[in-house]
Amino acid sequence: MQVRAPRSISKTSSDAVSIVMKMVKRPTSKTGRYSRWIKIGWRPVPFSGSDLPPVQDKFKLKVAIHQGAGEQVDVWADAGESLTDTSLMTPYMEVCLHVIYDPAKTPSCLWDIAAALHQTVRHEIEHLLDEGHLALPGPQIRRKCDRLPDQETWQQSIRLLYWIRKRIQLFSNDKTISQSWENFDRHLLNISSADKCSALDYIISPREMHAFVKGFQAEAKFRAVPWDVPMFEYVDSMQHGNKMSCDDAETAKSMLTRWALHVIPHAPMRETTLARYL
Repeated sequence: MQVRAPRSISKTSSDAVSIVMKMVKRPTSKTGRYSRWIKIGWRPVPFSGSDLPPVQDKFKLKVAIHQGAGEQVDVWADAGESLTDTSLMTPYMEVCLHVIYDPAKTPSCLWDIAAALHQTVRHEIEHLLDEGHLALPGPQIRRKCDRLPDQETWQQSIRLLYWIRKRIQLFSNDKTISQSWENFDRHLLNISSADKCSALDYIISPREMHAFVKGFQAEAKFRAVPWDVPMFEYVDSMQHGNKMSCDDAETAKSMLTRWALHVIPHAPMRETTLARYL
C-alpha cells in the first residue's frame, strides 16, 4: 500500500502551527478557546466492514490561549479521539498555550511560541499517525477487520507495532534478552500518562519516543540548529526540574539519539553527541 510522502505530514504540521500563530498574533486575541478543522496530508489506513465509519481526512484542532503580564511561554498539547453525537470517533488535537509576556518583547516571545509549537504539534501528529482513524499503515499489510474493536484498541496501526519490534532489535543487548525487552515494551505501551511512571519510562515508551524524536526534528528545522540541540534542552529541563536523575537523563539522551539516527539517518547532529552516545 502506497503512502503519501512525509512532506505531506510536515505540511499538515506546519499548517496547524500557522493557524495557532495567527490566533496568537490576532490583535483581538485574548484568553479563550478556539477550534478549527485541519485537513490532513496523508492517506489513513482503510478498514473493511459495514459497521466501520468511513476513512476520515481531518482532525479538530482545539486551542486554548491564556495571556498575562510577565515573561513566560508554556505550551502543551494532547491528541486522541473523542466520541461525537453521531457515535463516531473524532480525531482531535488540543493545544494549550500559557502565554505570559512583556508586550515590549512580543516579537521574541512569538518566536519562542512558534519554536515550541513546531515541536509540540509534530509530536502530537505522530500519535494520530500511530493509532486511530488517521493512522498510517505500517510496513506490512494490516489484517482485515470485520467488526468494530473496543475503543482502546481501535485501529491500532501496524506502524506502532513496527516501532516496538525495531526497539527490541535496537536496544536489546547481552544484558537484556529480547523477551525481557518485549515484556518491558508491553508494560510501557500501557502507560498513558507521565503521572503513572518515571519521566524516563515515559519518554522512552513505545508511544512516546518516536513522537519526541520527530518533534525535536521539527523544532530543530525551524530554529536551523542540529537535531540534538532541542533534545538536550528538553531532557536537561526535566533533570533541572528534578523530574529525572542525572543517570536517567543520560539514558534518555542515548536512546533518543540512537533512535533518531535509526529513523532519520541524515539528521544533522553535533559530533560531540555522536561520539558520546554511539
